[in-house]
Amino acid sequence: MSRLILIRHAQASFSADPSEAFLGYDRLSELGKRQAEALGEELAAAGLDFDRVYTGPARRQRETADAVGEVYRRRNRPWPEPVVREGLQEHDGAGVVRRALHAAGYEKERERLDLELRDGGGRRAYFTAFRTITRLWARGELPEGLVDETWQSFRARVRAELEAILAEAGRGETLVAFTSGGPIGSTVADVLGLGDEAALEFAWTVENATLTELLFTVQRVSLKSFNAQPRTGAPELVTHV
Repeated sequence: MSRLILIRHAQASFSADPSEAFLGYDRLSELGKRQAEALGEELAAAGLDFDRVYTGPARRQRETADAVGEVYRRRNRPWPEPVVREGLQEHDGAGVVRRALHAAGYEKERERLDLELRDGGGRRAYFTAFRTITRLWARGELPEGLVDETWQSFRARVRAELEAILAEAGRGETLVAFTSGGPIGSTVADVLGLGDEAALEFAWTVENATLTELLFTVQRVSLKSFNAQPRTGAPELVTHV
């Protein structure tokens, strides 16, 4: 039996404007760099070596992989050259939300966001709007002009990429893939036979620099663990976004 460990990227930096929170959200924050290094230290100390390393194309995904790899090299442990897989890219939920907040029909969400921006709670309001709008996206209830990739197309893209990765694995190999919450949530829902909204709920749950482990053979894929937090002993390293 082989295994695949999916790792969500460490914390990335946000735009200073909460209404555009995910613009520029593609490089690790200083805390994220500490998270990634702590993750690498734990994995290396546990003697966990990988036969293949994959990463999505996003900078935050690649930087997390690079930070873990640097720890492995420093400890003289093997670290295969990471292979970039486009299908591990995160969905464009942030873009969908941004377009919706400026479109007709979402004035209530925009007014709430503007009000809380003035009161200093803009990020909280943004995530409230994010959950509301992405749930509509998962249900296929948003106007076509707001969506470049449907939630269902996103899930199919991730599914195809993971199937290709698993097909490359030799028997008994251990693989690691650095990706984001969306692909991880979608994959867990697939393995458990759950639908689109459940996949979205799983995606919202995934914390930074956590591990989700799949066991697989040619015949089947099983979930061993989900959203496992590294035992760093540093509560400040636990973040959701």
